[in-house]
Amino acid sequence: MAPHDEASAVAVLAPACPASDTERAEAVVQRWLRDYVSRPHGQLGRDGDVCPFVEPAARAGTLMMHTRTGLAHVDGSELRALVRDMARTFRTTHWPRSNPTMYAYVLILPDLPRELWSELDTVQAVLKAELAEAGLMLGQFHPECPEPAARNADFAVSRSPVPLLAMRNMALHDVLFLHNDTRLFAEYQHRFGTRYERGAVADPLLRSSYEAGSAVN
Repeated sequence: MAPHDEASAVAVLAPACPASDTERAEAVVQRWLRDYVSRPHGQLGRDGDVCPFVEPAARAGTLMMHTRTGLAHVDGSELRALVRDMARTFRTTHWPRSNPTMYAYVLILPDLPRELWSELDTVQAVLKAELAEAGLMLGQFHPECPEPAARNADFAVSRSPVPLLAMRNMALHDVLFLHNDTRLFAEYQHRFGTRYERGAVADPLLRSSYEAGSAVN
């Protein structure tokens, strides 16, 4: 895969013969993206793939994957710096398509030790508002991630075989993750409010979440 500092988007292609720990980790993540993330799941609480962005992004060549190693002794501040570096890379990448909803950046962290997996959850929560102000969404994934599905609180949807972070642009359905926080919802409303105002959003759960967010803003 491309080195972390390369600023060009690349499609995800499974290596024919993984020869290093990095390549093995990437191959595992690629299989997970293909066999889990890009397929429906009975516990999601909705139709469609676990993540509706991954397969279209891979087809469009806008699923960028990098690997970062050397994280065996990092702390929370270093992980926050890592996420901010992700955001800079995301914003400065020359994407091969003009549709920003197709841009996705996956950063694999194969040597992050188990005792630091939960720090990914903390960092995601701490930086959520900062990223939302830039129109970005960050997801954290690891083998013990407690993050529930938006429509099924009993399903830990964000468990992956290798720790990783995923970044994309804010999308219409993100009201499900942003409506309970005044600051976050304001960023969402700024970008998508007119769609609700003109009655262009059909999903009743999205509409009710937007109404709940509007009631406290």
